[in-house]
This record gives sequence, structure tokens and C-alpha cells, in this order.
Amino acid sequence: MLIPSEAAPVPWRNGAGTTRELAADADPSRWRISVADLLEDAPFSSFPGIDRLFTALGPLRLTVNGTVTDLERGDQIRFAGEDTVRATLDQPTRALNVMTRRGLYRAEVVLRSPAENGGDGAVASVDLGEQIADVFLTALA
Repeated sequence: MLIPSEAAPVPWRNGAGTTRELAADADPSRWRISVADLLEDAPFSSFPGIDRLFTALGPLRLTVNGTVTDLERGDQIRFAGEDTVRATLDQPTRALNVMTRRGLYRAEVVLRSPAENGGDGAVASVDLGEQIADVFLTALA
């Protein structure tokens, strides 16, 4: 079980926020699981060639290439790492990010209560307090 508070925060590539890397492939450009601490409105870093699965852990608004999407806790959105993305917040929150090399893997995140059994076949399970996030990766190549 991965626990975000046990991972040290590191600055985003663009310096506009922090993330806590929880798990990664031996070659982190293949896949990575992290929790971002979203403290204020901020643009996202660019990761060309990477697909992102973003799971909101609190309410926020994401603008992806000019399209605005309001997200609530547990809502998910996929976007390309090279897309222009900006988070707009009413209050600080966090988000679970699964980043995969395009064409190698497809990520899925299933949220469940800690009382529920699950996680069979997951590459990782993340303890989010009132929920567990099971992360699954499907090899495409």
C-alpha cells in the first residue's frame, strides 16, 4: 500500500506546484504514479509523448487546450502530456496522476472504500484516507 504522506514533495518541472512520486517503472519514462499537491491556480508541466490519467481528489476546474471541465472528488480525465493544461481552484486540493508512455501502457484507476476488497492485479494501491485507489496498467506493445 502506497501512502502519499510518506513521500517527500518535489517541485513540478515548471516550478508551479509539487508532487509526491509514489511508484515508477525502473525507467520512469514508461510509467509513474504520483499525487500532486494543488495549492493555487497553476499551469501543468509539459510531458511530450506521455498520456496522463488525472483523478481529482477534491473539486477543481481543469482547462485542457481551452476546454474547461469541472471535476469533483473521484472524477477522472485523460489528456496528452503535451496538452496545455491549467488547474483553477476554489481551495487547495490534491490529485492522483498516472503517467504512461504513449503506446506502451493504458492506465486505469478504480476507487474503493478501505473496507472493500480489491486491488487484485493492480500495479499499486494508494491509500487516500477515505478511499483506496487501485492503479492498473495494460501493456499495449
